[in-house]
Amino acid sequence: MFIGIDPGSKGFITVLSESGYSFLAIADSDPQQISSFLHTASMDQFALRCGMICCMEEVHALFGSSAKSTFAFGRIFGFLIGVLTAFRIPYELVPPKVWQKEIWNGYDKVTVTKKSTIKGKEYVRHEIDTKRTSYNAARRIFPDIDLRRKTSCTVFDDNKVDSLLICEYARRRNL
Repeated sequence: MFIGIDPGSKGFITVLSESGYSFLAIADSDPQQISSFLHTASMDQFALRCGMICCMEEVHALFGSSAKSTFAFGRIFGFLIGVLTAFRIPYELVPPKVWQKEIWNGYDKVTVTKKSTIKGKEYVRHEIDTKRTSYNAARRIFPDIDLRRKTSCTVFDDNKVDSLLICEYARRRNL
């Protein structure tokens, strides 16, 4: 059994078990629901028989983020580590660039052009749009999985996409 977690206030948890994929939106759940979801996964007979591993994205405070948002993120991240530890779910923290390198291929990549002006001189940078690139990878690997947060949503949820791809990373690496 594999678990992929994209932490954060709008994060997602993906579980791959013998019966398929299940998802939980962190933003739509209270701490008891999150704990119950992970406890149910940890008690799954397949997981007990064959083992399980959780990969959670290892992220840090972003430069320019407010103290409030950084604290809220740290609180959720710490809560998830505590729940995984309490239910004895082994976990690994995986930096975004590590799982992205494993999952993305050249066809998935979407680049954006960003212009900036410094001291009157215009600069152009080409950057990878990580959200669109991850979406392309998820559509390629999981064409039948609905990537929206809820069925009423009209666009994909990048947190759900990331948790699904982190789960796939764990499966591929057979952690």
